[in-house]
Amino acid sequence: MNKSQQIYAVTAICLSIIMAGAIITYRPGAVDPSTTSTGPDFRFPTGVGVSSGLVPTLSSEAVPTLYNEEAQMKTISLSGAGSASATANQATISLGVEITSELAKDAIAENAELMTSIINAIQAQGVNEDDIQTTSYNVYAQYDWTEDGRVLRGYTVTNMVRVTIKDLDKVGDVIDVAGEAGSNQMGGISFELSDEKREEIKLNAYVAALEDARAKADVIAETLGITITGVQSVTESSYAPSRTYVDYEMAESSVIAGRAPTPIISGDLTVTVNVHIVYLFE
Repeated sequence: MNKSQQIYAVTAICLSIIMAGAIITYRPGAVDPSTTSTGPDFRFPTGVGVSSGLVPTLSSEAVPTLYNEEAQMKTISLSGAGSASATANQATISLGVEITSELAKDAIAENAELMTSIINAIQAQGVNEDDIQTTSYNVYAQYDWTEDGRVLRGYTVTNMVRVTIKDLDKVGDVIDVAGEAGSNQMGGISFELSDEKREEIKLNAYVAALEDARAKADVIAETLGITITGVQSVTESSYAPSRTYVDYEMAESSVIAGRAPTPIISGDLTVTVNVHIVYLFE
C-alpha cells in the first residue's frame, strides 16, 4: 500500500468513529424522564405512544363512568296482563262435496257440477267470490276386498272450500243453501275477528297490560320507599283466539233441505296481551 492509500484509509476510519459518537449522543424523539409531565394537561406527542416506555397516570375523573353506572343500575322486573273483548264479526265455514262413481271421469264431472251449484247458491247470499277458496281437491280409487283379492269399486272425488262470511246473520242461510245445492261434507264453523277489529282490541289490551304492570311498580315503590326513574326494557306477547261453535258432517242434501233453518249463535272473542317490563329505580 502506498502512502496516499494509507492516509485515505485512516481518514475514513476517523470519520466513522466521529459519526457513531454523534448518533449515540443525539437521539431524536427521546424524552427526558425528569421533564415528563403526566398531569391532567399532558398529551402524548404525535407518533409517541405507551410503547415508548411512558405509562401515564390518569386521575379518577378521567376514567369513563359508563361501566360503573351500568354496574350500579337497580332494576325491578314485573309482568302485566291485559285483555279486551269484542263480539265476533265474521265466520269461516269449511264445506264441500264427496262423490263416488264407477268411472273417474263421471265422479269428476258430477262433483264439478255440484260444486258449481253450491258456489252459485252461496254467492246468492251475498258472499263475495274472493271469500270462497278451494282448500283441497282429491281423486282416489275405492276398493272392496273379497276372497279373490282386491276389487275396484269406483273412484271418489272430494272438493272442499273455505267460505268466509262477514255478515253473521247469513251463516245459517249459507249452510242451508249449500246443503240444498248438494253439499254433503262440512267441517267446523270458526267465529273470528276481522284483522281491523283484532288490531283495535289488541291495542286496548296492550294499554291494560301496561297499566297493570305500572300499578304493581307503584305499589312496590311506595311500600319500599324507592323511586321509579325509568324503563330499561319491555317485552310482550299476545294471543288472539278464535272460537269454534259447530263441528259435524252434513248428511245427504235431501236431509239437509228438509230440516229447519240452522241456528247459529256467535259469542265474544278475547285478545290477551302479556308484557314484561324492567323498571329502573333509585
